Amino acid sequence: MKPTVSAFNRLRTEPRAGMRLRAVSGAVLLAMLVLTGVGGGGEPLPGREIMLPEKVVPDRFFSYLIGLIDADVCGDVDDAQLAAILKEYRGKTSVPFEKITEIKRECTSGSTVHDVSIGFRGDLKTPLPYSILGYHPGSVIASKTMSFLEWYTPSQKLATSTGSIELSKVFVFGVYQGWAIVDIDAWIEKLFGGVLGDTRIIVVVLFKYKGDWHGLAAGYDRKGYGRSGIFNFRTNKIMFPTPRELQVLAPYFRDYVVRTKHLVAPLPPASRWKS
Repeated sequence: MKPTVSAFNRLRTEPRAGMRLRAVSGAVLLAMLVLTGVGGGGEPLPGREIMLPEKVVPDRFFSYLIGLIDADVCGDVDDAQLAAILKEYRGKTSVPFEKITEIKRECTSGSTVHDVSIGFRGDLKTPLPYSILGYHPGSVIASKTMSFLEWYTPSQKLATSTGSIELSKVFVFGVYQGWAIVDIDAWIEKLFGGVLGDTRIIVVVLFKYKGDWHGLAAGYDRKGYGRSGIFNFRTNKIMFPTPRELQVLAPYFRDYVVRTKHLVAPLPPASRWKS
């Protein structure tokens, strides 16, 4: 059941103390950020004119989708429409968009909360398209459909251990139906001594920091410890290890969707996720 939510409250600026922060590949964004750029109600989707410059976001798929997000486009698109829009991007993107069947972004008049959903061709399993230290460390696994609640705030200042950081154009997507896992190869987990590990995703955040678009994916490992990863869209790379000043973001946004918005992300089936 879709939860009842209030309008976007101003986020608190105090990070949770004592949270064990662990890193996981930010490339889970391939399965999440594709969910937001959709055209509406039979209206033609914006074309190339909405894409961000290649020097800002070199991956043309993300360039188009972030442009749509920033323009607040609502509606739905099916796989045929998506393929037609993105056919010229092959070779310029690492995202397997052909696995998507439908994307919806519902915008209700007078509400600051949007409902977003994405459908795949059956349960999704796809290799992480971006590498860490030259190796693609695992896969993204997700249910056939996923649903999110989306909140937006134009700017956000967060306290850190050494001062503060400021984000702009913050889009928060909290999972309330379906599930997604970053499945890290076992030998990679051993190699990094637990710094990388399997993670179920509960929140994805798109934001600008120091002029660059970034994406955060955050959730929990099998023991309930926090894990996260950040992707820089200008450099087209996972930020590994996560810069110290940005380590506050994952516990902060996990706390926001779980404690402030009271979202409960469903657990994956036991065959996929045993605690």
